[in-house]
Amino acid sequence: MKKTGYRLASMALAVALAIGSSGCRIGDEEVMISRGMAKDEVFLIDGKACTLPMMKLLLMNNMNLHGESYGIDLLTNEDLKVQKKFEQYVKKISMDEITRVYSMAALAGAQGVTLTDAQKELAQWAGEDCFQSLTEEEVAYLDITQEEVQSIYEKYALAELLYESLVQDVNEEVSDDEARIMEVRQIYTSGEVQARKALAELSEETEFSTVAANYNEADEIKLTLQRGMLPEEAETIVFSMEDGEVSDLIRTDEGYYIFYCDNKFDEEKTQEHKKDIVEQRKQEAFHSVYDPFLETVHSKLNESIWKSISIREMEQFSYEEFYEIFEKYLTEEELQPQNAE
Repeated sequence: MKKTGYRLASMALAVALAIGSSGCRIGDEEVMISRGMAKDEVFLIDGKACTLPMMKLLLMNNMNLHGESYGIDLLTNEDLKVQKKFEQYVKKISMDEITRVYSMAALAGAQGVTLTDAQKELAQWAGEDCFQSLTEEEVAYLDITQEEVQSIYEKYALAELLYESLVQDVNEEVSDDEARIMEVRQIYTSGEVQARKALAELSEETEFSTVAANYNEADEIKLTLQRGMLPEEAETIVFSMEDGEVSDLIRTDEGYYIFYCDNKFDEEKTQEHKKDIVEQRKQEAFHSVYDPFLETVHSKLNESIWKSISIREMEQFSYEEFYEIFEKYLTEEELQPQNAE
């Protein structure tokens, strides 16, 4: 499957959006079929409208990005069920994404986060580049202007700038011990009798894997461990073991364990895990502000226009450069808060 490389997607920011016969839901607020919206407005969030041309541009882009999966061309697949599922998928990820961006832009306004003139200029350049990369046929189908494309990029940039402003104070120092990754083998049994039989065989210097093959009730024998994966009683013992050491019988509420330590410290994997820990801290910092705000957002969905959109009518178009252009102009370095070091 093609990858977008899109930075906002990597944040895993999930707006709770469900589209159904009664409308959609953003946070805990029920959004009914809209009244009084312009005929080309797909939805409103905090009074800001996503128009049909904007939505179609994102749908077209995502349709082509995800059109080939596992060597299967989903766009030309003759199976009607496959076509329907693919259309549902593209519409869902596109709606989830753009409502997330609009919600973040609304939060940015509440937080006083704004784009600088230089950042707006970059969004303008991105808009120009995107618009010029569209064919005449695509522009005519979308019925979109260069100014509208620039507006989309400004919202995406503002969403990322907001994220960076909310996570800039996160502590990025992670100790080796906190992030430590170990390689072990295990014998797990639900009953004490079997566990003690296994321990007795190990005391006779029977090879650990041989005993594990006879007694282990877990799905795996070899484990790559990080903190938080084992019951606390087991973790305390395992993370104090040395290479080549066999643990005593460990009793937990879940059952009985015996471990063999193959590698008490995998340096390469530990360094990678540090990045995961920092990212988790950032997610927590972001959601501590974003989630409560999401409960207050006023939203409307033009359900009739949303249901009428079909990606099947876009099959003749091949545009898929939206995210690539975003990253070309609006780099991570360019979207750092002004007070960030």
